Amino acid sequence: MKLLNSLMLAALSTTAIYAQKQVSARDIFQAIDKNQSVQYDGVVVTGDLDFTELSNRKVKHEKGGWEEIKTTVEVPVVFRNCTFKGDVIAYKNLQENGSKTKVFNIEINNGGVTYSADFRENAIFENCTFENGSEFKYSTFSKVANFAGSKFAEQANFKYAKFRQDAFLANIRFDDYANFKYADFAHKADFKDVRFHDSADFKYAEFDERVDFTGSRFQRHADFKYADFHDGASFDKTDFDDGVDFKYSNGKRYVSSR
Repeated sequence: MKLLNSLMLAALSTTAIYAQKQVSARDIFQAIDKNQSVQYDGVVVTGDLDFTELSNRKVKHEKGGWEEIKTTVEVPVVFRNCTFKGDVIAYKNLQENGSKTKVFNIEINNGGVTYSADFRENAIFENCTFENGSEFKYSTFSKVANFAGSKFAEQANFKYAKFRQDAFLANIRFDDYANFKYADFAHKADFKDVRFHDSADFKYAEFDERVDFTGSRFQRHADFKYADFHDGASFDKTDFDDGVDFKYSNGKRYVSSR
């Protein structure tokens, strides 16, 4: 009987620990909206985490039926070894009828209201899994941005994103389209050992310091057309399975395959 009771207590304890690993995106959002820094390790985040709905949002631009609204994450956000079950949203476009539009590889000037979020402090999403959408279009990362070791199961949208400090993007797995078109990297950009399973778009991207793609693999087409490598780029032991376009790009590149 004592052994049975011990086993039951152990089972209940295990269940409680597992339950603690489920965290609501709403709870995380409310903490950030109160300017409380958040730090999680090894949790499953349920629901959509929408940074564009913070109460500090301001109209940044309004012209010709198109309106841009900005929010700012004022506190550090740290997620390590976490799984995001819903969308992680730092960009969205809402039409007049309230519908949401996601645009990855094409431009549609369809009016409505565009929402985007900036990150004033460190934004850490290290070794995380994004099971659904991840939208960081137009986001400015004022401090360190760390997505190293993460997995993006769906399209990852960093178009027009600005990285003002170091950007750690090594060992990422992009299962779908990776969009860094027009992205601006002011400091170190680390893309070592990244796996791009679908198309990778770095067209018009700007790298102010040396960027490192050593050991990465592009399984679909890689587009670096018009990219600026101000301090050079390393593509040492980098595989381009379906070709790469460096047309009109600027700066020195060291390219070698395995």
